[in-house]
Amino acid sequence: MQEESQAGLPRLFLHQVVNPQFNVQSLIMQRMLVACLYTLATGLPVLGQLTITNPDETSPPSNVRQVSLSTATPASPLVNTPASAQRIKSQQLRIRVQFLEVDQITREAIYAGLGADALRTSTYLPPTKSPGSDSETLADFPTESDAVTRTTALVTQAVLNTAEVAGILKMTESSNSSIIADAPNLLLLNDSKIELTDMIQRPFVVNHEKQGDEIKPVLQHIDEGTRLGIIAKLGPSAGSSMEQFQIGCEIVSRRVIETRTDFLFGHGTKPLKIQIPQLQVTTARATANLTSGQTLLVDPHVTSTRSFRSETSVPFFGKLPYVGRSFKNVAVTTHDQHLVILLHPESVQDK
Repeated sequence: MQEESQAGLPRLFLHQVVNPQFNVQSLIMQRMLVACLYTLATGLPVLGQLTITNPDETSPPSNVRQVSLSTATPASPLVNTPASAQRIKSQQLRIRVQFLEVDQITREAIYAGLGADALRTSTYLPPTKSPGSDSETLADFPTESDAVTRTTALVTQAVLNTAEVAGILKMTESSNSSIIADAPNLLLLNDSKIELTDMIQRPFVVNHEKQGDEIKPVLQHIDEGTRLGIIAKLGPSAGSSMEQFQIGCEIVSRRVIETRTDFLFGHGTKPLKIQIPQLQVTTARATANLTSGQTLLVDPHVTSTRSFRSETSVPFFGKLPYVGRSFKNVAVTTHDQHLVILLHPESVQDK
């Protein structure tokens, strides 16, 4: 009975049952043969097969990206980008900024020394627009009120050499009512923008609102100060060995020129006192082409008032301790100062 059942089985299977060692070797050979045939049929690389997947993705297996470890991916070359253009684009520029606050006498002396041919003054009057002029129906009528004062904006600029800059600084230092302030050097990439801000916040009580049973004031903080924006880039050399710069600057001055007191009605039996600040915003823009060593002077025609303390004393007696105060005279004077900005561009050489 056992011999008849064995005779009905395939001969290879019978041989595997009788010889176990041959059974293991045959299975290994069959699997290697199947793997080789599958590789040749699909055209995939035999060695170094790597599958990169994202466990968070729910895409079907057909979107799996396969990368062969035996083949390196070449880097994509830069198309139509010369090496000189790449170097100029990544070039760093350094802008040295100096803020001058000069009185009217020093300002006139500076411009008289430069001469009329070196100066260029431009004026601009922004267009006026009446509130509610775009309203065609009552539904479009604005419910907010505003108070806008528009004035003509002026800016004076000049391109200076090293000797002219030294003369301006000397005249400013010799004036008792003028100030020179050096700002940090600004580093920026070629053809990019950088800003230098000197702002403070001033609070004003502009409204009152009811909170529970109490009426509390509403504060509005207004930024006051100066913001300087600079855009600079290396320009074409035009056959010259000296570096060429193209520079543009925007000066925004925010000043509260007056604070008016008014009253708010409708929050009780007595009117509430509020503050109405009058903010003056002046924007001046200038552009120029400079060579290495030249400086751009920009005067945005911004005026501020500053107090100066001067002290005079009797010789010898004024220096005596304790009693010297009786021989000193201290005076406080106010002067109108004009803002003048000097911009010194230079390129940062690659090391």
